[in-house]
Amino acid sequence: MMRLALLFVLLVVSEMAVATVCADQPPARLERLTAFEDRGAQLRLEQILALPDQAFSNLEKSYLFANYTHSAYWVRFSLADVASRECVRWLTVGDPRLNDIQVFIQRAGQWQRMHAGSVYPPEEWPVLARQPSFPLHAEDDGSVLIRATSRSALIVEPILWSSQAMLMQRQISALVDGLSLGIVLLVVPFSLVVGGIMRSPLLLAHAATVLSYIVVTCVLNGYLTHWPVLLPWSDVIRSLVSVISFACFLGYARVLLHVRHLPRYWGLLYGALLVLFIGSHLWTLLLDHAQGGAFTDLLRRFTVYLLMPLTLLVAWYRGVSLIWMAWAVPLLYLVQFFMRYVLQADQVIWQSRQDFFSLSSIVPGGVMLTCTLLTELYRSRKQAKRACGELEDLRQAEQGRLEGMVQRRTEQLSESLRARGAMLARITHDLRTPLLDIVDYARRLVAESRHDYPQRIARSAHRQLALIDELLEFSHSEQPQHEVPGDLRLFLREIAEEVEPLARRHANDFELHLAADVPQQVSADFRRLRTVLLNLLGNAAKFTRNGRIQLHVSCLPRGVAALSLQLQVADTGPGIHPDDQQRLLQPFERGAGVEAVEGSGLGLAIVTQALQAMGSRLQVQSDGVSGSRFSFELNLALPGERAGALA
Repeated sequence: MMRLALLFVLLVVSEMAVATVCADQPPARLERLTAFEDRGAQLRLEQILALPDQAFSNLEKSYLFANYTHSAYWVRFSLADVASRECVRWLTVGDPRLNDIQVFIQRAGQWQRMHAGSVYPPEEWPVLARQPSFPLHAEDDGSVLIRATSRSALIVEPILWSSQAMLMQRQISALVDGLSLGIVLLVVPFSLVVGGIMRSPLLLAHAATVLSYIVVTCVLNGYLTHWPVLLPWSDVIRSLVSVISFACFLGYARVLLHVRHLPRYWGLLYGALLVLFIGSHLWTLLLDHAQGGAFTDLLRRFTVYLLMPLTLLVAWYRGVSLIWMAWAVPLLYLVQFFMRYVLQADQVIWQSRQDFFSLSSIVPGGVMLTCTLLTELYRSRKQAKRACGELEDLRQAEQGRLEGMVQRRTEQLSESLRARGAMLARITHDLRTPLLDIVDYARRLVAESRHDYPQRIARSAHRQLALIDELLEFSHSEQPQHEVPGDLRLFLREIAEEVEPLARRHANDFELHLAADVPQQVSADFRRLRTVLLNLLGNAAKFTRNGRIQLHVSCLPRGVAALSLQLQVADTGPGIHPDDQQRLLQPFERGAGVEAVEGSGLGLAIVTQALQAMGSRLQVQSDGVSGSRFSFELNLALPGERAGALA
């Protein structure tokens, strides 16, 4: 019993010791590697084993890199050179982008084959993981041959891991990738939302570029293993997302460098690049993946390292206003070119071959996107302040305009009140004068027996009635127009009959000239037209002595149902001085030297307001020496029957 207990304790201790040893095994980066390039990718394992040792060349570095090649690379190493083979170890071959990975292990004199990559169904992989891994057991102590091909960059870097080290490495890789994706994916949606709200093409284009680049890196780093059904379509998906990412980048460059402000051929050049990029991926998928991939990489380098700096210089030369990022982005790409291809600084972060399109490489894009976001927010705030300042200036200008308008209106009101006071004083005087004459002549009529007092009383009463009629007409001038059908020729003859006695009072001849095309029936505001003609003809009769007064009426058709009536009142009186013509159109204004002629100064004002109500304007022509001509035009409607006749 004691022996069994002791044996159990020894077994437990030995297992713990082995577990401790296995747990303490660090990852072994293999250094004694030899490689052979199978240019046709046609050789089988038997043919490779038959090759002499001189056919394999030693690798100077711990990894093998080949870019866009048709070759298959065979890498050989011996497990005998690796210490501590007591535990199960895991072999990782290299980059997740490898399409075809085959591992041949010599076990008990026989070669065992394992494979992984997008050309094989996922269920045939030893372990379905982003980076394929192959188990090596303790009894595996012979040589190991690795065959690798890739349709893009080929990176072979064999590493042996213990189970715990492999688990730790995957945890660290998942943590780094999760942090990188989490940080950037937090900024990208926020930038898209803010860019949409601010309507910022630059922010939207930059966020779309970073988002599409994230998708590209996820595809290249094996994240399609989480959707095994998509693995056979890896090449198509990679080409599709690469084209989308490149299109977003070109759009971002166009917005950042203001290509729309440059000559048109620059925009055509960017469009041609996108077409060539799409063609290169079709070339890669359908014809030759090596040549197509090399041309794709050349287009990408041309755009980033040559086209963007040239566009920046042309925009600067043409005086295009650029933000600081338009200078920073091309400059950073030039620094990247200098580090990668001139200094070949593989030790610098994100500059080694292994870091190209790694998930950690999205961090600089996220940082630049954050800078774009902050820049756009600052510009938006600056524009908001400028808009507030402009709005305040407009408010102050509008306030000043309103204050000036109030001041002008106040002055006009004061002037109107003064004019009204003067008008009332004048009306009072003009109304009192005939009324006093009436009272005086009535008193004399009682005291004396002269027979002309009744006639004088009648004339004074008529004068006062005329003044009151003028005031009423002036007060009614703002009433709306009222058009009715009527006989225009009969109306004009009645006006002539009414004016002819007034003209003969001062030995004047009156003439009415009616054109033959003046219609019989029209629709017009005859009340206002009568007022206008009587005032114009009455003024002509008052101021003309031993002369001639004429009323000319003609018309011009304006369509099927309308005409333009042209009227002119001409006299041979003293005329109106040109400086007084506009002044006399105002209420209570009279010309110089007419004090002996009765009048209130309302006639032409009444005419002006009546014509404005009818949509017309009074035209005055006079040289101030011989006669005056007052003319205006009226647009009149024709009654239905008349319009039909004209049609």
